[in-house]
Amino acid sequence: MASLAQRSKDANVTMAEQHDIEDASPDVPKKWRGTEADNANMKAMGRVQELRRNFTFITILGFGSTLICTWEVVMTNIFPVLTNGGTAGFFWSLLVTSLYMLRYRRWHQWLLLPADNITGAVSEFAPPSCQRFLSYIVGWLCFTGWQSGLTAISFIAGTIIQGLIALNNPGYFLVPWHGTLLTIAVCAFAIFFNTVIASRLPLVEGSIVFLHISGLFIVIIVLWTLAPRHTAQEAFLELTNNGGWDSQGTSLLVGLYPLVVALIGFDSVVHMSEEIKDAASTLPRAIMWSTYLNAFLGFLMVITLIFTWGDAEEIAKSPTGYPFIQILYNVTNSRAAADVLSSILIITLTASVIACVATASRQLWAFARDQGVSFSSFIA
Repeated sequence: MASLAQRSKDANVTMAEQHDIEDASPDVPKKWRGTEADNANMKAMGRVQELRRNFTFITILGFGSTLICTWEVVMTNIFPVLTNGGTAGFFWSLLVTSLYMLRYRRWHQWLLLPADNITGAVSEFAPPSCQRFLSYIVGWLCFTGWQSGLTAISFIAGTIIQGLIALNNPGYFLVPWHGTLLTIAVCAFAIFFNTVIASRLPLVEGSIVFLHISGLFIVIIVLWTLAPRHTAQEAFLELTNNGGWDSQGTSLLVGLYPLVVALIGFDSVVHMSEEIKDAASTLPRAIMWSTYLNAFLGFLMVITLIFTWGDAEEIAKSPTGYPFIQILYNVTNSRAAADVLSSILIITLTASVIACVATASRQLWAFARDQGVSFSSFIA
């Protein structure tokens, strides 16, 4: 079955039809209504454009890249790898995960409908007898996944702040409810941004991608310049199983999840599809290039960490709660330097939370528009 996007390319949209489409979106200024292909896609789905198409390829690439934030998530989630897999497990697990993710997304970009949400894609390709049921199940999985995902990134950003407090105040102990309040604060800021200054979202996310890239090189240059080095044999061949598991294979699988988490979230741009200009062409490219970029940056970070993280047992016991903060402090021997380098991750992870809130809100709105949740008319 040809995709809806492909069928729309083959459709002959007359001037009268185009005029009808424009009149169907009176609340959207003309300059934000997208291309004729966008309008044809919306009409083919029986939708009326309600959102502004203010994302271009560069800004949606920045949006997707900063949301996925692979190298930041890799760096903040190395604790399980320290005891389950070690340096060799870290490297080879990333390689396998990246290759799988790239192959999966190469196929997935053509499955998703550029002008609709994931539930629409399921409805398009599922057998007619179970389209409604499968669309409903997938819609709820996406809804719960994104709602919980944005709190997870908020938790990381908030507790990094708490870790820096512990670094600069040796008498401070990590109190769980302090971390909870910081998590709420980060999430509240992201909601405020999406509510009050949402029109600046493309500009901010497009700009943060430069910090996302340059911040990585700042961190790895510091590590390669100042940190002691492991040998290539230690980095690539030494596996660890200090978690008490029965086999090395089980230990590797336990240490694998931070790398899987670091490469998810590519479907965020799909949920923003009704705000992308020329979505049928832009969205598939944004999916792949955000994946390529983040996999490459994550690969550079993992290579750097397996050579420079030092004594695994010491950094695993860091009073900050985050081994990467201890690595930065050990390398620079300066709390101020560790604060500055860690603040790069706080900024980019907060930008990721902002993007997660945007994605989760659009997904919920689209699902409510299809009457998939309770109080659909109110939410939509």
